[in-house]
Amino acid sequence: MDPGVSPRFVVILPITHTPPDHATIGVEIPPKVGKALGLDDVRSCVIVSEHNIDEWPNAGWAPIPGRPGVFSYGFIPPGLFAKVKARFLELYGTGRSARARR
Repeated sequence: MDPGVSPRFVVILPITHTPPDHATIGVEIPPKVGKALGLDDVRSCVIVSEHNIDEWPNAGWAPIPGRPGVFSYGFIPPGLFAKVKARFLELYGTGRSARARR
């Protein structure tokens, strides 16, 4: 990292095929959005009840499989982003989103 640049921190929320259960809370990714992002056809959701915070950029990040040098699947629609953000902030504000230490 450039010594003259302060790191930016990002909140990372996992995306998984595993449906939320009694211990996790998630927001489903609509199939059309998943397809646009290049995800497979299996139901996916963003888990908002756990998160990680990391510096960006981070040398530990791996590129998307099969796409050397590409680290982003793309953007999610603003409405879905707002839903994920609101639900995460609600849980975070009440201490119900656990930080995963990696």
